Amino acid sequence: MEMVELIGVLDWIDGLEWDPHVRGFLAVFAGFCVWMGSIWIIVSSNSGVRLGTLLSLAGLFAWLTIMGSIWWLYGIGWAGDGPIWEEVEIVEGTDAEGHLTFAALDEANLLRTASIPSAHEAVVAAAEAAEAEFGADWRTMGPAGLSNDAVDRLVEIQIADAEFGVVVAERLTPDQVEGLSLAEVDVLVAAEQSRNEATTWSELAAVAPGLIDQDNANLGGWTLLSTAEAGEAQASAIAMLLESDDFSFADQSQFKLLDAYTIGGKEGLPEDPNVLDRVWTRIRQTAQITHPTRYGVIQVQQVAEESLTNLPGTAPQIPVVDEDEPIVSVVMVRNLGNLRQVPAFFTIGSLLIFLSLCYMLHERDKLVMARRAEFEKAA
Repeated sequence: MEMVELIGVLDWIDGLEWDPHVRGFLAVFAGFCVWMGSIWIIVSSNSGVRLGTLLSLAGLFAWLTIMGSIWWLYGIGWAGDGPIWEEVEIVEGTDAEGHLTFAALDEANLLRTASIPSAHEAVVAAAEAAEAEFGADWRTMGPAGLSNDAVDRLVEIQIADAEFGVVVAERLTPDQVEGLSLAEVDVLVAAEQSRNEATTWSELAAVAPGLIDQDNANLGGWTLLSTAEAGEAQASAIAMLLESDDFSFADQSQFKLLDAYTIGGKEGLPEDPNVLDRVWTRIRQTAQITHPTRYGVIQVQQVAEESLTNLPGTAPQIPVVDEDEPIVSVVMVRNLGNLRQVPAFFTIGSLLIFLSLCYMLHERDKLVMARRAEFEKAA
């Protein structure tokens, strides 16, 4: 019987090796006992069990207060939930002005996306303006003899033209045309031109935000986001679309991400901010206790069937939207979460316990001093 019980205990101990939860708990518990217990034994051996316990606990909660304040400041450690985008509604279709006619959210009804031309047209217009201002060789022009503003404007147009401008065979790189016949080069030029014509405003904003005049875009108070700024929102919108029962998208390749917009939230930096603007914005946002509600819209459109036909060993097809399919707008709201709430409660709770222990030690010292005075007076 004893042998059976011993085998059962050994099996239980052996089971702890593969269970990370139990093993992790025991490791932390053993470390805490060794760390805190050794200090408690040393202090108690010199000051007595009661006083040693008070001193050890006071030191522990003082350390927890310092650690919790660091967690609170940086939002790390035992933290709460971080900010996320949450679905409000998914609107299918727009009218001729890009108006989300079926949106239940009032803010979404203000959005007008058809009031601005295509991003490719804006790049072409900027290239024509650059040629008229800087001459025919503006694509290879350096900064010599130009003002800082002119250099910034020229460089931005050069980058936008190289990424999303008109494609001609003469401007292709040697690596692109190596080993290709003239007919294959023409096919490549047509494919690259088709890709550039499908450029979204969010893609353009990521490389040349100066080409976008949002003040005159008449977006109904909404602000265009670049692909870099909308990365998290786009990822959330993709997940919402794939999980929605109203759409039959099997994966992300079946639709193309269009533009991203946002409205609300705290006021950000002004255009072309300087150091004082950044400092003042940081102070203003910190002093603003309330957080205005922020909404976001991510628009997608189903791609044509030929965009999904990818042969093995070949480059993926450039996604081309199916103009017969409606634009789908994912309307979201920003949930700021409670990232610092948990460490804040932890810090405040540890501080209150620490102050209570200090008060108990202070009252004990007063009592000892009073009794010592009575003893000396009696002697």
